[in-house]
Amino acid sequence: MVEDALSVVKDAARALGTPQDAAATLEEIVVQARRCLPEFEHVSVSRICPERTLQTLAATTDLARALDAAQSEAREGPCVEAGEHDETVVVRHAREEQRWPAYLGKAVPSGLRSQLGVRLATDRQGLICLNLHSTTHDDIDDGAIGVAEHFAVHAGLALGRARQEDHLRTAIGTRTTIGTAIGVLMERIGLTQQQAFDHLVRESSRQNRKLRLVAADIVSETERRSLERASEDWTSDDV
Repeated sequence: MVEDALSVVKDAARALGTPQDAAATLEEIVVQARRCLPEFEHVSVSRICPERTLQTLAATTDLARALDAAQSEAREGPCVEAGEHDETVVVRHAREEQRWPAYLGKAVPSGLRSQLGVRLATDRQGLICLNLHSTTHDDIDDGAIGVAEHFAVHAGLALGRARQEDHLRTAIGTRTTIGTAIGVLMERIGLTQQQAFDHLVRESSRQNRKLRLVAADIVSETERRSLERASEDWTSDDV
């Protein structure tokens, strides 16, 4: 049974290895986790913020989101514990569990019977945890815990790769936008390349906004003017 489950994890790892952005990878993680561990019907990936609140990044069901919200409101629970201590947190027989009374006081009436919390990764905004909730099973066997931990390794790596690619795409896009804005300023005002860049820096400081946002405004305004001129030319030709 465990060998079959690990084979499913290998298939899931291949699916997670397909290049995609971070948002799509998060959605793929919860789908594949549900497939690898069918005894957990409600799966979510959440960010644990510094104040111990949770932000749901992806979820398979509304109940998974609701259970995240319950942990966030209580500022306690398996996800918070797993994230802060970097260990898998196991909740068997949730109705008999004595830890996290504020969270379980809401989760158990919602149908929670068992749960796993597994840390996936860390980013600048907080810790990221995989939450596996069951409303049909009171117990969790050791094999399922092993599968969850094995899956979490692949999921964490996939998420890290996706974020690196997102950052690279953002960096390339930012450099392109700034370069385009510099070209606009050179043509419009007659500045040199260095003068145009210095102008952007001064505007960024004056407006208290990021350089890329100031540059994006210039590019957008130029594109808008070009469209207006094209529309006027078309109207004139039509008349």
